[in-house]
Amino acid sequence: MKAKYIALLISYFAGIVFMVLYIVISVNNPKISFNYLLAFTVFFIILFIPYGFFDSVEMKRFYEAERRVPDFLRDLAEFTTFGMPISEAIIRSSKSDYGPLSDEIKRVAALISWGISVEEAMSDFGESLESENIIRAGKIIVKASESGSNISDVMTMVSDFTSQMQLMRNSRFSEMKNYTMVMMISYGVFLFVILALDIDFLPHLGAHGFSLSGGGATVSTSAIETVFNIGMIVQGGGTGILSGVLRDGRISSGILLSGILLAVSIVILAIIGVI
Repeated sequence: MKAKYIALLISYFAGIVFMVLYIVISVNNPKISFNYLLAFTVFFIILFIPYGFFDSVEMKRFYEAERRVPDFLRDLAEFTTFGMPISEAIIRSSKSDYGPLSDEIKRVAALISWGISVEEAMSDFGESLESENIIRAGKIIVKASESGSNISDVMTMVSDFTSQMQLMRNSRFSEMKNYTMVMMISYGVFLFVILALDIDFLPHLGAHGFSLSGGGATVSTSAIETVFNIGMIVQGGGTGILSGVLRDGRISSGILLSGILLAVSIVILAIIGVI
């Protein structure tokens, strides 16, 4: 089982333990009232931050492995230029450092050195990293070895194509960082406005007995304050999740930022004493 799923499972039980302890304490101590906003926000913080951290570490390794694929293919092209067999080229290449991709290459090289064919050794290349690009590169290497001709040209062509794909993805990531920055600024502005209302505006209205009435119902300033605070929590969590979707189309990529923004929101609300 992957580390991020283990972290998610542990975090889930830790969140449940927190909720139970909080309920027990609030029941046994009349001075501490159960705050639903605080309880559920802390629960999601406990759930999001560990999972998001391990997911970001895994994705960093994933993208670094994909980034080194062109280097591996380029080395294979150089070794096979003067007629070196693809099997020997893989063994030679395994002595170089390709970051997270090195383990896969060394495993394949070890199988080949034991007498296993390139086709069999490369059959599950990249599956442990769960990368379609790496798996595709392995299949191309197999097909090139089966053809037995122009291996160097094929490797060079695929290496160039993969490099271009990497450049396009890096360019997209850079563009999405600007959108993430805009969302962070909008969250900061929203946070500032809510704090101004909580600290200065709503207490003054409440002191003068202000309330909203309509349809036979009355809404107090405390209820308005609660709605605003919920909006701030939702804004923080949604900003983090949306940043992950914009960056690489994965919700889980924004879970860590979402958890951090939730923590910032709840800490600030606790400091000003509204929860």
